[in-house]
Amino acid sequence: MRSLSLGLFIVALMLMQVLIGGAGLVFSLPASIVLALAGVLLVFVRREEFRNSMTLWTGLSAILLGGYVIARSQFSPVVYLARWDLFLTLGALVAYLVTSFYFVRARDRLIVISMLLALAVVHVLIGGVQFKQADDFMLLSGIVRRSSWEWRASGFYIYPNHLAGLLEMLGLMSLSICCWGRVSTWARILAGYCTLMSVAGIAITGSRGGYLSLVFGLLVFCALSVWVVRRIRPDKTWPMFVTALFGVAVLVGGALFVMAKSDSMSERLAQVYDPSNMRPMMWQAALRQFDLNPLTGTGSGTYLYYGRQFRSPLVQQDPIFVHNDYLHLLAEYGVIGAALGFVFLVLHLFAGCSGLKKIVNVKLKPDWRTSSNELALVVGALSGFASLLLHSFVDFNFHLPGNALLGAFLLGILATPSADIRGGGEKPRPSGGWLASVVPLVSLALLMLAVPLMPGEYFGELARRAVRDGHNDEGIALAQRALTYERKNPNLWFHLAEARHYKTLEVEDPVGRAALHEQVAEAYEEALKLFPKDTRLLLKLGQTLDLAGRFAEADAIYQRAIGNDPNFGNVHAFYGLHFKLQHRFKLAEECFRRARELGESEITNPALDEIAGFRNSEFGKRMLSNSPDEQPAPAPPPAP
Repeated sequence: MRSLSLGLFIVALMLMQVLIGGAGLVFSLPASIVLALAGVLLVFVRREEFRNSMTLWTGLSAILLGGYVIARSQFSPVVYLARWDLFLTLGALVAYLVTSFYFVRARDRLIVISMLLALAVVHVLIGGVQFKQADDFMLLSGIVRRSSWEWRASGFYIYPNHLAGLLEMLGLMSLSICCWGRVSTWARILAGYCTLMSVAGIAITGSRGGYLSLVFGLLVFCALSVWVVRRIRPDKTWPMFVTALFGVAVLVGGALFVMAKSDSMSERLAQVYDPSNMRPMMWQAALRQFDLNPLTGTGSGTYLYYGRQFRSPLVQQDPIFVHNDYLHLLAEYGVIGAALGFVFLVLHLFAGCSGLKKIVNVKLKPDWRTSSNELALVVGALSGFASLLLHSFVDFNFHLPGNALLGAFLLGILATPSADIRGGGEKPRPSGGWLASVVPLVSLALLMLAVPLMPGEYFGELARRAVRDGHNDEGIALAQRALTYERKNPNLWFHLAEARHYKTLEVEDPVGRAALHEQVAEAYEEALKLFPKDTRLLLKLGQTLDLAGRFAEADAIYQRAIGNDPNFGNVHAFYGLHFKLQHRFKLAEECFRRARELGESEITNPALDEIAGFRNSEFGKRMLSNSPDEQPAPAPPPAP
């Protein structure tokens, strides 16, 4: 049963990565279910007995942080948005707890890492195709289409920076096994090969945060390695120091030399420091969000709309994430969440360093040994997690399940870094045994919550694809089927509304078209009941009401959209289309000019050209000469 649980655990980690890192509930739930099964089976497995004074405190800090995030998600404004953090936290808790309390032997952990390294090589090979072809190639293209990243590699993922975050952790783990592991020569060679592949993979992601984080992780690895040698063989300290620096210089210098031969990568390297980067503006929005509720935050998933509400006029791409995991935690979970997160990280880093010291003093130093699998695991976990901590200042790796589960696995290693090591006369004694009993309970909760949601997510994803591919009747049927399983997901109502909207284009009868417009509006209104501040839904509903001739209602909807997202060019462009449809050209032009100031041109420029042509036509001159002078556009609600 233990082997089966370990196998399911490995399958869950790998499946989460293959399914685009779990970027969306429909992709994360299958792996979450497998992970939950691995944890539930542990109720039949006897826990390893070991002594580690920090285990109780690290485990307790994980339970407190995870429990707070889960509790806060239940009181968050938008139920569906809160589910993301709920399942992410439950999955990470299971991965962390099974590593901390059950898979504590070095052999088990090395098996997990070896499988993940094999998958990392596949990531890089896929990334190599993406880099070479400079297109959006995906190995599993039937699952999802990659966003347009041109040459930047993302592997199985859809975001290059997330692949860089994954390869940082795994590359440093493989480097540690190569240098410090007590493994055979062929295994050491394979580990070194995986390290080189990881560095190459990070290079072709074009992730500037990944470049800096890898260098930082390598420096941490060198510092830990020099410390280990100094404790075991003081006479070798300086040679080790020089060797470590030389190794880092060769690895980084070699990577830079190769990258300089590529115009794309060399250009990306030149942009490592980019004062025009949008991230600081997104961080400012998160700080304004934090001011709304400093103690407990605004709730799970709320940056999705507060980031829009407080966006800078220079930020026109949708600010879905803060691109800083620490500010994201602070904004959505307040001072309490940030404090619990800080204590959690400090305790685990301290536990990892204490465990490293114990491994050196108890197992290695007496025999003057300089290789140990426990040593390799702890040095690799500390180095890999340090790189992720730095990367999380500029990205959101902790919000991608594939990377979050790997991070939880590394933290589990740090929580019990020396379970195999006992000092002289020390007897094995369980520590924090009641926390180990939590593992099957948390796993069962994850299983019971995930399984009922899977059908709705599955049919909702099929509906999205059907609408995307123009199969509107199929999209309507699939969205309606999904709604029989799940009615709190605004995306299902959105897919239904979109399919019905495109269906109206096929109807020539005005009466039938009008009836369909009403059905479209009803679906958008149902979605807005679940997510009232969604700019996308508001604009779509406003457009539908315009097509139905319900201009007064549409005006109110556009005013809501402007109030929720005042600095988004598309909002003002759609409002301009609202006035243009009514031939209120003066008001339309004011909206279009504001949209153009914000950088929107795709809608604005053709619309302004069309208005200018109409004004210059004979029919337009006659029509406008009889129109009363239009009033200025209503002032939008003041931005909060």
